[in-house]
Amino acid sequence: MNVLILEDNEKSRLSLEKIVQSCRVETKVYVYGTRGEAYLCAMNNRIDLFLIDIILEPSNKNDNSGINFADEIREHAEYKLTPIIFITTLQGLEVQLLQRIHCYDYIEKPIGDGQMVRDRIEEALNALSDSNRVAERETIVLHYDGLGYVFYVDELVYFSSQKGKLSLCTRNDIIEIPHVTAKSIRQKIKYSKFLEPTYGTFVNIDYIEHVDFRNKEVFLNNTDIVLPIGGRKAKEFREGYLKCPR
Repeated sequence: MNVLILEDNEKSRLSLEKIVQSCRVETKVYVYGTRGEAYLCAMNNRIDLFLIDIILEPSNKNDNSGINFADEIREHAEYKLTPIIFITTLQGLEVQLLQRIHCYDYIEKPIGDGQMVRDRIEEALNALSDSNRVAERETIVLHYDGLGYVFYVDELVYFSSQKGKLSLCTRNDIIEIPHVTAKSIRQKIKYSKFLEPTYGTFVNIDYIEHVDFRNKEVFLNNTDIVLPIGGRKAKEFREGYLKCPR
C-alpha cells in the first residue's frame, strides 16, 4: 500500500511518517514538504492514500495550497476516488472538503500522541486492503428473466452449453440460462484455469479430482458428475492439464 504525505512542517512530517509505518497494514511511505515534489511522485507512482496538510505555505495569508494540490490530483482519472485525509488547523472547512473534493477524512492539529490519528489512518488502510482483495476476484454477471446473477469466476466448477442453453455449475448449485453459449462466457473471462475437455464445455482445473485419459473422463471434486473428453479435444486438453499450475 503506497501512502503519500504532503506536510510542510518537518516535525509533523516525521510524526506522520512514523504513525503510518506503525500501522498493521504494510505500507511504503512517500514524504514531501512541497507540492511540486509530491505531484511528481504521484505521477510516477500509484498512490493508494494521500495525507495532505491544507496550509503548506503558512507565510501566505489565507493559504489553502493543500486543497489546490488535491484539486490537481483529482483531475487525473486514476485519482478521482483515491482516499484523501486532510491535516488541518482550520475550522469550518469540513463540509467543503467532504463534498467538493470527496476527501475520506480530516484530522485536526495538533495530533497529540498520534493514537487517534493512527486509528483513523489504519481504518482507511484496512478499508483499502479489503477493497483490493474483493477487486482481485474476477466476477461475471449474467441476466435472465429480469434477474441479474453475479458469479465469482474462481467458484465456477464448469460451464457448458447444449442447444443454446448454458449450464453453470458452481460449488453450491447448477444454474441454467437459455440463449447463452459457453464459448461467449469463456471469451469474457480472464481467469486462466479453464480447460476445454470437449467442445462447448469448460472446466476449472482447481476442481478436477483426477483425469482418466484412457477412458477419456474428467472426475470432479465432491460430485458424481463426470465430464467426457472429446476425441478432437483430447490432445489439447491433456497438454493444458499437464502444464496448468495446480
